[in-house]
Amino acid sequence: MFHGTGADSVMGIKLHSVFVAAGLPSPTMRMEAVIAGGSECDDHIHFEVDPVRSIMPHIERLGLARADDLDVDALAERVRKELITSGGVIVGRAEVAAWSRTRLQAS
Repeated sequence: MFHGTGADSVMGIKLHSVFVAAGLPSPTMRMEAVIAGGSECDDHIHFEVDPVRSIMPHIERLGLARADDLDVDALAERVRKELITSGGVIVGRAEVAAWSRTRLQAS
């Protein structure tokens, strides 16, 4: 869906070269992802699947799935049941942060 809408889904790993190309110092970078399993992972499941509701129009427009087939209202519960049944875990989206410092020049 991201590719089909023109969004860059791997922009996080490109941030180093973007900073350098912009004339900034090489950034300090971090990447984090939530990993959770078992019956206590509801918050993590919702963190991952709730955004599907807002991107559903793009998913349908691109012909990736129909809202009726995906049944967004029941998606979190289906994921939860599958995780519990399989003993699996949900791995959240990777989130990348980058920052650098520049020195202010006195005028």
